Amino acid sequence: MSGRRAALAVPLALAAVSSAWADHGGGLRTESNPVWAAIVWAVAAFVVGMAVVAIVSVVTRRRGSGRPDA
Repeated sequence: MSGRRAALAVPLALAAVSSAWADHGGGLRTESNPVWAAIVWAVAAFVVGMAVVAIVSVVTRRRGSGRPDA
């Protein structure tokens, strides 16, 4: 892409997505501090990620000395 086209495409793309900053309302609206909501969701995502890692590690664990090394 030429520099001229890129210079035109960037402001157009930003203008197209600028409406995403609007207040969504409804079920996505939080009445508390948005920072606390972000922290709660980050902790929830971390806990879910740790659970996935724990489950995968248990499922893929080797059986012990009964199997020869691969």
